[in-house]
Amino acid sequence: MPTQIEVFASIVTSVATGAVGKLLDTSAVLALTTRYFMWIVTPGKNQSGQPVEPTPQAVWDGQDGAMLRTKFEGIGILAAQQAPSSTISGTEIGSASQQVEDDSDCPWCR
Repeated sequence: MPTQIEVFASIVTSVATGAVGKLLDTSAVLALTTRYFMWIVTPGKNQSGQPVEPTPQAVWDGQDGAMLRTKFEGIGILAAQQAPSSTISGTEIGSASQQVEDDSDCPWCR
């Protein structure tokens, strides 16, 4: 199982991959850290909002992890579309993250 830091590095890489042609500024990485670093080790939730195992960290190397990486690439795509310049800020990350989470129905997106 990857470490929490390895999963977070993969999240940043996935967002950057989706944000083709744009760079993540320091505030974007800080926004990702604030929103997702502890999320990595937090169990998912069922439709009633009750915690259910496993954590994103536990599934990161499997099919569910691949699905999550795709969602992070989607955050990068949306953030790049919203960014008024060649740099993505924390504001665009926050907005894109919320949109992807709202549009997703997975135990870790609730």
